[in-house]
Amino acid sequence: MVRSRIVCAFPDPEAARPSIAAGTLAGRIDGLGPGERLVVFGIGREGLGRLLADGSARGALTVACEAPLTAPALIGRLLDDLAELALDRWPEWHEGGSPSPDPWRKAAAKRAALGHPPRFRRMAREIELARLLGVLGPLGPALVWEVDPAAAQRARPVIEAMEWCARHGAATVAVLPVAPPETAPYDRLLYGALTLARAEPAVLARFIAPAGPHHASTTERRVAAALGRDPELAGLFACNAAVPVGAWGGRARVDLLCSRHRVVVELDGPEHRGEPNFGNDRHRDYELLTAGYLVLRLTNQQVADDLTLCIEKIRAVVRLRRDGQGGER
Repeated sequence: MVRSRIVCAFPDPEAARPSIAAGTLAGRIDGLGPGERLVVFGIGREGLGRLLADGSARGALTVACEAPLTAPALIGRLLDDLAELALDRWPEWHEGGSPSPDPWRKAAAKRAALGHPPRFRRMAREIELARLLGVLGPLGPALVWEVDPAAAQRARPVIEAMEWCARHGAATVAVLPVAPPETAPYDRLLYGALTLARAEPAVLARFIAPAGPHHASTTERRVAAALGRDPELAGLFACNAAVPVGAWGGRARVDLLCSRHRVVVELDGPEHRGEPNFGNDRHRDYELLTAGYLVLRLTNQQVADDLTLCIEKIRAVVRLRRDGQGGER
């Protein structure tokens, strides 16, 4: 049996809780040894999954624990999931060429060869956990458990199942969107817990503009000024114009609008690279497209690097729409 060891970077549980940066969290999880545990407040399993997808060398399994199950039921479901993953990895872990193959792997290989998950319900669960983790990597994936910080009745079996896994050699990670109360069963998580440090967004990302007309950004003003100086494009574009979209009468505010040729130019800063802005932008492009507008997206960096090229791209789109409209100028 592997002795569980809690990873603790701060010895005094009564002092201010230490924090961990998002950029280093994946590496910390990759470094967890057998039976080690990490507890992080301020993030859910989906958020952690996105962080690990961008930078984890080890891999992790977010454990399904939404339903209010008992700890044994949660462990059983986890073993089912690990067996499904092992089947998906077949035959990478097959030891058929070994003169003395491990008995479990030999039996598991037979099941996997027939398309069945290598799950043996009469086997001791701690042995099955160790074997399944072993075929998924040298250390096995880290097991990520999301603990409900507001419902002790739901949290208790999850914590019990997680502790069982740690006692039997699994690297475990508990995530809670907010810090829980210092009462049972949460007191079992508090010692050594970390809080995810969040970088303060830039002021423009925190500003919520009022409804109605709003000021143009520096990039918008620069592009608008260049368009105004161009003999062909001058007078065609308006800044921060509202465009009617959809049968329900909605209005989308766009950076630059050429209503004559139904062209929209959007200028995107770095905040548009991630969610939810990226998805929202795509939905708005769809609304504008179905309303008859052609959308050209340029980044602020493209404008900064080569304004002339950006104006030429806008010119090409305007000409495309103008020629398609019968040559109207």
